[in-house]
Amino acid sequence: MKSGATALVLSVVANLLVRAGALALFDIPPEFPPLQGAGPVVFFSVIGALAGLGVFAGIGGVSSRPVPVFRVVAGVVLVVSFIPDLWLLTESGAANFPGATGAGVGTLMLMHVVSAAAVVWAVERQS
Repeated sequence: MKSGATALVLSVVANLLVRAGALALFDIPPEFPPLQGAGPVVFFSVIGALAGLGVFAGIGGVSSRPVPVFRVVAGVVLVVSFIPDLWLLTESGAANFPGATGAGVGTLMLMHVVSAAAVVWAVERQS
């Protein structure tokens, strides 16, 4: 599945660029676990892309119009994916994730958008 490889590579590379840009532009504490290194960014970008591709494959098995259905599902899942990020800004979240700041959390949310866009673009391009 060529679109799968495209989505994975695009998601990882784009999110690494987002991380690098955010670290250069914003005062994100180095102890913030999700952005501590390239490893977490690569890992979660791959997991997110694989999950999206799996959902698309599942939709393709039951829908005659998988791309439009997937766009809607991806949009809903994207919005829901912001909930844990926003939790990081609460007292409880900050206690569990040291260094969580608005800039760091905003960077994570942007990475979710990047991954979603990469997967949606890749499956639309291939379909």
